[in-house]
Amino acid sequence: MSVKEGSYKPYSEVVISSIIYGSIGVFLNKVQDMSIESILFSISFFGLCMIFIYLLFRRGLGQLRFRKNRRYLILLGLLNTITGICYFSSIKYSGMSVAVILLYTAPVYVNLLAPKILGEKNSRKSLLPLLLAVTGVLLIARPGEILMSVDIGSNSQKGLIFGLLAGLSFGTTIILVRYLRHDYTGISQTFWITVISLLIMLPSALFTPLPLFIENLNILIMFSLIITFAAVIYVRGISRINAQTGSILALLEPVSGIFFDITILKNPLYISTLLGCCLIIIAAYIVSRKDQSNE
Repeated sequence: MSVKEGSYKPYSEVVISSIIYGSIGVFLNKVQDMSIESILFSISFFGLCMIFIYLLFRRGLGQLRFRKNRRYLILLGLLNTITGICYFSSIKYSGMSVAVILLYTAPVYVNLLAPKILGEKNSRKSLLPLLLAVTGVLLIARPGEILMSVDIGSNSQKGLIFGLLAGLSFGTTIILVRYLRHDYTGISQTFWITVISLLIMLPSALFTPLPLFIENLNILIMFSLIITFAAVIYVRGISRINAQTGSILALLEPVSGIFFDITILKNPLYISTLLGCCLIIIAAYIVSRKDQSNE
């Protein structure tokens, strides 16, 4: 079923998926003693099975045919894997605050690259929501405290490098998803992204002890079900809206993550965090309204 011009459906898909992605920290907290690569492999494997079964029953396997721009589809899978590994590694070495602020430098890259690669207009009106969103992330992450505590050669420095790589690859991923929208549907992009991720992470997964995998099986299946659903609607939604808009709407993920962090994991709430969340929500509202008025 096609989306009518002016519909809010693709915007709501990106928003809902970003909110779901915010629950990743809760699931990671429940998985016991597994490496980052093993966790990503497991949820990707179960997710791939779910997508295949869904397409089989819907007689939609024809969507999985390779068309043109195959090399970009492979690159998309590679970038998605890099984003996941670098983001979780940044969390491991430097904590959630560093990981969030560096992952969500992505809107800056998207706003710089999207006009040249996709031919999207970059008007002055786009600067206000971008500034609001970036300011919101800065308030949430409190970079002054972070940078003062970073020592050269320390784990914190490793976390900064991983976080920068995650932000760059995430921004490039958003642009590529938009670029491939005419050749591959959202679900076919998600399928092939997952296949490529599995191939890359297979060696690490083979070293996971079977009893440990079985011990975490229930949470891994639930994790993969929720994240796969989010991935499908995210790719479908972001492929039908302006890439710059999508990159800012994706900033609702840390807002959602903070909500789960406070309500479920019982971590403290800071005034700066609350203000940052408000700015990001305002930025998301502005870009959605702006895009709707331009259609």
